[in-house]
Amino acid sequence: MARRLAARGDAVGAARALVSAARAGSAVAMRDLAEVLQRGQGVLPDPAAALRWNTAAAEAGDAEAQSRLAALYANGVGKPPGEEDDRPRDAFYLPQDLAVARIWAEKAARQGHVEAQVLLGWLLSRRSGDDGDPQAAADWYRRAADAGSHAAKVGLALILASGDLGEPDPVGALRLHEEAAAVGNPTALYYMAMAYLTGQGADRDPERGLLALRRSADAQVVAAQRALGVMYMRGQDVVADGAAAETWLRRAALRGDVESMALLGDLHAGRQARSPSDIEAAQWYQGAADRGHAGSQMALGLAYIAGRGLPKDPFEAVRWFGKAAESGFAPANFRLGLCHLGGEGVPQDYARAGHYFRLAGEAGHADSLYNLGVLHYHGYGLEKSEEQAMLLYCQAAERGSASAQFRIGRAHATGSGLPHDPGAALKWTRLAAEQGHIPGQVNLARMLLGAGDGYVVEAREWLSKAAAAGSGEAMSTMAELIASNDGPEAVEEALSWARRAAEAGDPRAPQVVETLQARAFQGIVR
Repeated sequence: MARRLAARGDAVGAARALVSAARAGSAVAMRDLAEVLQRGQGVLPDPAAALRWNTAAAEAGDAEAQSRLAALYANGVGKPPGEEDDRPRDAFYLPQDLAVARIWAEKAARQGHVEAQVLLGWLLSRRSGDDGDPQAAADWYRRAADAGSHAAKVGLALILASGDLGEPDPVGALRLHEEAAAVGNPTALYYMAMAYLTGQGADRDPERGLLALRRSADAQVVAAQRALGVMYMRGQDVVADGAAAETWLRRAALRGDVESMALLGDLHAGRQARSPSDIEAAQWYQGAADRGHAGSQMALGLAYIAGRGLPKDPFEAVRWFGKAAESGFAPANFRLGLCHLGGEGVPQDYARAGHYFRLAGEAGHADSLYNLGVLHYHGYGLEKSEEQAMLLYCQAAERGSASAQFRIGRAHATGSGLPHDPGAALKWTRLAAEQGHIPGQVNLARMLLGAGDGYVVEAREWLSKAAAAGSGEAMSTMAELIASNDGPEAVEEALSWARRAAEAGDPRAPQVVETLQARAFQGIVR
C-alpha cells in the first residue's frame, strides 16, 4: 500500500502506511520508513528517528539496513555540539565509530550484500586505521569483485600496491584498475592515470596518463582535479599554465578539498594565478586554516605579519602560528620563536624564544637549531655556552642551515670555538655560499684568493653574486681584487667599485677609496 500511494504521489499516505507496517514488525518497512524520515518525504525530516528505525531493521536481519547502518557509523553524521556557532543545539550528531561499522558491515556482508562487502574491505584495510587486517580486507574485496563490483577491484588494487600482503604488486594493481576503468569507474581512472604518470606497474606513459586523469577529473574525482592543478602549476608533463591550474584547483576546493584550498593560496601568493591577488590568497588560506591545515595556518600568520591581503596584525599572526604549532608543525614553532625573540605580537622573551626553537629543532628544523645556538653563544635567556652553541651550529649545518654553515666555516677558519682547519672552513663556507648566503659568498671569495692565482676567476664570480645582492663588503673586496690582478689600467674600475661600496655603507670602503685614489693620482704635488 505504501508503495502504491508513493507511486500516486501521496507521500503523506505512504509514510503513514510505512509507520503501520513498521510497527507491525516488517523489517523492510522499518528500513523504508528510515529513508522517508531521513529525506523528509511526507513527514518532517527526523534523522534521529531515521537512525532508530534503521537500527531496528538491521537488528531484524535486513541486510540493506545493516549496510546503511554500517555506512552511517563509518562516516559519522554532523559535528559535536559547540563546534559550529550557528547550528541548533539539538542538531543530529552521530560520531564516527569504525568498530560498530565493522560489526554491521560484516552482518550484511555475510548475507551476500556486495556494497557491504566493499565497505567491510575498506574497514578492515590499513586505509581505515593502523589496526586493520589486510588479508581479511583482501578476501572480502575479492568476494565483492567476483560478484561484479568494480569498486572492490579498486580497493583490492590499493592493497596490492601498498605491499600490505607482502611484496608490493604494482602490475597486479594496475591490471585491476584497468578492468574497473574500462567500465568508467572514475576512481579507477585516477589510479590508472597516476600509474602511467609515475611508471608504477607499467612503462611511464604521460599521454595516456593525462587522458585518464582528465576523464577522472571530469567525473568529479577531487584527487584527479587536484593532481591536474598541481601539474599545470608546476609544469609537470604539461606546459605550465597558471589559469588551468587555478581552474582545476578551484573545482576541487569548492568541493571541500582542503589541500586544493592551500594550493590556491600558494598560486595567488606566488603570482602564478590568472589574476594574482593577495586578498584571494588570504581567503583560500583562511578556508584551509579553518579546517586545520597547518601549512595554511602558518601562511595566514605570515600574511598578517606582512600585511599581504590582510591588515597587519602581529597579534593575530601569533594566534595562527600557535594553531599550526599545536599540530607539531616545526616551521610554526620556529616563527613563534622569532616572534618572542623580536617582541612581535608578544612580549620579548629570549627564554620563551629558546623554548620554541628547541621544539622546532627537535623536529629537525635546521634554522631553529642555529638560532638556539646563537642564544647559547650570547647567553640570551639560556645558559651562556660556546661549546653548546658550536654543537648546535654543527647539527644545524648538517641539516642544511646556511647561517650555521657560515658560522662553522668561520670558526674553522679562525680556530675560535672549533679546531683550525682550512679545508673544513672552505667546505662549509662553500655550502653556505651555494645557498645564497651573502657573507658566505664574500668569505668564500677571500678564501679562494688566499689559495692562489688559480682561483681568481671563481673568487670574482662569487663577489659579483654578493655585490649584485647589495653587499658593500663584496664591492670593497672586488675593488681590491681588480687593483691587485688587472693591472694599472684597471685602477679607475677598481675605484668605481670602492665608491659603490662606500655608498652601500661598507665601513672599510672609505679607506679603500683613499688608497686607490692615491694610486691613480698622476698630477703634480705643489
